[in-house]
Amino acid sequence: MTTYKGIKGISLQTVAGDPGVLAVGDIWYDNVAKKVQGAKIAGGTWASGGNVNTARYLVGSAGTQTAGILYGGAGPGAGPIANHTEKYDGSSWTEVGNLTTARYHCAGAGTQTAALAFGGTPPQTGKTEEFNGTGWTESGDLTTTRVSMASAGVQTAALCISGNAPGTANVENYNGSTWTEIANVNTARSLFKGCGTSTAALTTGGESTGYNAQTELWNGTSWTEVADLNLARGNGSMFGISTSAVFAGGYNDAYQTETEQWDGTSWTEVADVSENTGGGSDHGTLESGLIAAGNGNSYPVLTQEWSGPAAAAVTFTSS
Repeated sequence: MTTYKGIKGISLQTVAGDPGVLAVGDIWYDNVAKKVQGAKIAGGTWASGGNVNTARYLVGSAGTQTAGILYGGAGPGAGPIANHTEKYDGSSWTEVGNLTTARYHCAGAGTQTAALAFGGTPPQTGKTEEFNGTGWTESGDLTTTRVSMASAGVQTAALCISGNAPGTANVENYNGSTWTEIANVNTARSLFKGCGTSTAALTTGGESTGYNAQTELWNGTSWTEVADLNLARGNGSMFGISTSAVFAGGYNDAYQTETEQWDGTSWTEVADVSENTGGGSDHGTLESGLIAAGNGNSYPVLTQEWSGPAAAAVTFTSS
């Protein structure tokens, strides 16, 4: 008979109850409950934060829950087109230096003090701008002008992924001054999201021939299709890294509240956002994230803060 030790090379630890410190993937024998138990990730929760100053959607964004930045976008009725930039300190938004070029459907990467904005419309552009914490400066243009693309990385090492150029599968890498084409995604699409780094990225959702649920992973060399979202949709918000992320809201014939959590292998439905939304900003990690502005039943100024699970916050049990 196959044993755990035969497969893993180690025996199960015997514990009276649960180990003092849990880590995702731990497995042990609880000799009090007389059961084999293991640790996994629990779902998180959403709470309201401070409102943005200018209602808009289809924005660019970067940063974290307590140090986020959003820029560009379009106001109610797809206008006016915004160049406004706002910074978040964990409780309130403050306006800072405007983008050089007003636009929406742009993408972003980086941090609050070293952000990147690229692409967008109108007209469709490849313009790239760098933020230094105070103002924006133009840098090298994208090779392919585009809108509604996904992004990942930081100001000096970023990815511009697919988008509507129209319908390009091209991916470009930014080195801090110029963009270079690299390996294409498997499925060209627009209105989708990415997160992670320039060498370990995750993309999901969007629109191609219809609403898309496909998820792709980037390993620095090539893209691989992995498990789909449970609900196909475009125009959502996503934050995290390639092995742990949150995807929230979006549009699928109506604006959604559904939130899904990625564990590196599959997506799991967790707590809904409090207001259906799409096209908002996205910031943070699985443990601490943020979405702001966007479009839903209205053009909200609402900020929604995500408090994710600590690693191994709950256990599962197998008799």
